[in-house]
Amino acid sequence: MIKALAIVPYEGLFEMMKEIAQEVEDIHLQIKLGNLYEGVAIAKNAEKDGYHVIISRGGTASMIQEAVSIPVIDINVSGYDVLRILTLVKGFSTKAAIVGFSNITQGAATICKLLDFDVKTLTITKDIEVEEKLTNLKKRGYEVVIGDVVTVQAAKQLGMTGVLITSGKEAILEALEEARRSYRLFSRLQQDVSLFQSILDCQEQAIAVLDKQEKVIYENERFNKEFHWMEVENSADVRKLIQETALTREKQTKTLHINHSFWKITTCPNEEGIVLFFEKNDLNQVIVQGGDRNTNAIEFQSSVSYTHISGKSEQIQKVLKQIDQYGKNEEPVWIYGEEGNGKDLAAHSIYLKRKTRNEPFIIVHCDLLREEQLKDLMNEAFFQKYANGVIYLKNIDKLNSYLQKELYHILNIGNGKKLQWLVSSEDTIEEKVKNGKFHRDLYHTLAQLNIHIPPLRERKNDIEDLVHVFISDLHPKYGNGVVGIRQDALEELTNYDWPGNVEQLKQVIEQLFLQSHSYYIEKEEVEAVFKRLEQQEKKNDAVTPIDISGTLDEIEKQVITKVLEEEGLNQSKAAKRLGINRSTLWRKLKD
Repeated sequence: MIKALAIVPYEGLFEMMKEIAQEVEDIHLQIKLGNLYEGVAIAKNAEKDGYHVIISRGGTASMIQEAVSIPVIDINVSGYDVLRILTLVKGFSTKAAIVGFSNITQGAATICKLLDFDVKTLTITKDIEVEEKLTNLKKRGYEVVIGDVVTVQAAKQLGMTGVLITSGKEAILEALEEARRSYRLFSRLQQDVSLFQSILDCQEQAIAVLDKQEKVIYENERFNKEFHWMEVENSADVRKLIQETALTREKQTKTLHINHSFWKITTCPNEEGIVLFFEKNDLNQVIVQGGDRNTNAIEFQSSVSYTHISGKSEQIQKVLKQIDQYGKNEEPVWIYGEEGNGKDLAAHSIYLKRKTRNEPFIIVHCDLLREEQLKDLMNEAFFQKYANGVIYLKNIDKLNSYLQKELYHILNIGNGKKLQWLVSSEDTIEEKVKNGKFHRDLYHTLAQLNIHIPPLRERKNDIEDLVHVFISDLHPKYGNGVVGIRQDALEELTNYDWPGNVEQLKQVIEQLFLQSHSYYIEKEEVEAVFKRLEQQEKKNDAVTPIDISGTLDEIEKQVITKVLEEEGLNQSKAAKRLGINRSTLWRKLKD
C-alpha cells in the first residue's frame, strides 16, 4: 500500500481529491490544505511520519521539492483546465491576462489563439517576477489576472481580480499514476532512509545536519524535542562555532549555555555541510509559563489581504476615489450604509493604503464591547499602546450611552499620539445624533471624513460584475463547476431589490453555485431560490413540518434545506447551526 499525502492549495481541490481517494484501492491517500510555506511545513512533518510520496500543485509543489527528500508529484494544469477558466473569464467586462510559469502559459496562449479570446499571456520563470508583471499590467488597464495561487494572491494585493486555474479530475488521476511509478522507483531507498532515521532517533545525542548555506536539512528526534532551530541559530556562540568549522574544515568541540542548560557541542565538517552533535551536561529544566487574556470584542489583524471592490456604477467609483484619497492621510473616516453593503471592505482598503510597515489593523466590535472590557483597556492604555496601528470601530452605533461617553474621553486623552480611527455604522446615524440617541461630539470628532456606500438596489449595474467576481472566488473554493451565468438568469438577479445588499447577493450566488448541475447558472435556478426566499419571508414564524416518510437521506436533506432557508441561505450560519463544517454541508447538498 502506498502511503501518500496530498497538500492542496485550495478547498475545491481538497474536496475533489477526497472523492477520488474513496475510489483508489492501492494508495492510502491523506489530503491536507496548505499553500506555499504552510504546505512546506506540512510536507516536512509528512516526511518524518513515513509518507512515501507527496502530491501537490504549482508553486507549492516546487517549494516542497526543495524541502523534502521523498518524491513530490505535481498535479499538472491541463488544457481542459485552462479552457474552463477562460470560458469563465469571458463573462468579465474588463481586460484580462494570464500570468504564470510556462506549464500554464504555453497551452493557454494556444487555446486563446484558437478560440480568438482577447486574453494577454505572460510567462514567468521565478515567483518574484509576479509583482512586477502585475504592476505593469495594472498600469495598462488590466483588472483581471488568471494564474496559479501565487499569481492570484499577488493580484488581490494589488487590487486586481485574481482568477485561479483549478485542476480537473483527469489531472488528479494522472498525478496518482505518476505517484505509483515514483513509489516503485523510490520504495527501496525510502526503506533504507527509514532504517537510518530510526537508528539516529534512538540516539541520546541531539543531531542536526547543516547544508553549505548553514541551514538545517536534517534533525533527529532528540534535536527536534530540545531545540527550536532559530533559537540556536540566533546564539552568537553557536553561530561562531559553525563558522569556525566551515572555515577550518576541522572538527570542533565546545561547551555552551543554550536554553537554560549547558551542552557539549561537537561539529564535524563533510562535503555537503556540517554535522552537529549535542550532548547535555546540565539536567536542570526551566519551565516557562505564559498565557493571554481573552478579549472577545477586540480582533487583531496583522495581515489583511486586499479584496477588490467591484462595480462600474458612478456611486461605487466615487467610493473608490474616496478610499484612495482618504488612504493618504490619518484623519478619522466614518463609513456608513445599510447592513451587508461592504463597509468592512472599505475599512480594510483604507487600512492597506495607510499601512507602511507592520502596523496592526485593530477591529473593535462595538456590538460585543462590554463596559468592564473598555475600562480594562483604558487602564492598560491600550489605545495609546497601539497608536501606530489603525483602529476600526465596527458598528459604533451599537454602543450604549455610557460607552459613547468613555470613548469620547479616550479620543481627547491622546497623550501626544494621534490615533488613526475608522468607523462604521448604519445609514440612520445622523438621525440618531439629532434625536440625542448618539453622542453628538463623538460623532463630529470621528466623522471628519465620510464615505456613504449606497444600497445595491440603487446601483444595479454593479450586479453583473459582482456576480462574475463571486463565481470566480467560489470556483477554487468548491472545485470545478459553474463558470458563468445565463443572460436571462442575470436579468432575474438584476431585477431583485436585494434587501440584504451585496452580502445577500454573495450568499445567493454561493447557493446557486452549489445547486447548479451545469456549467452555467440558469434562470429557473434563480427563480427557485427567490421563491424559497419569498416563502421564508411569509413564514418567518411558522413551523413547517418535516416529512419523515422518506429515507434517512431525504429527511436529512429536508432539514438542511429548511435551516438554510431560515438562515437566509447563509452557508456559514447554517453549517454552524447544524454542527457540521461548510465542506460537509456542500457535499450533502450535492448528493
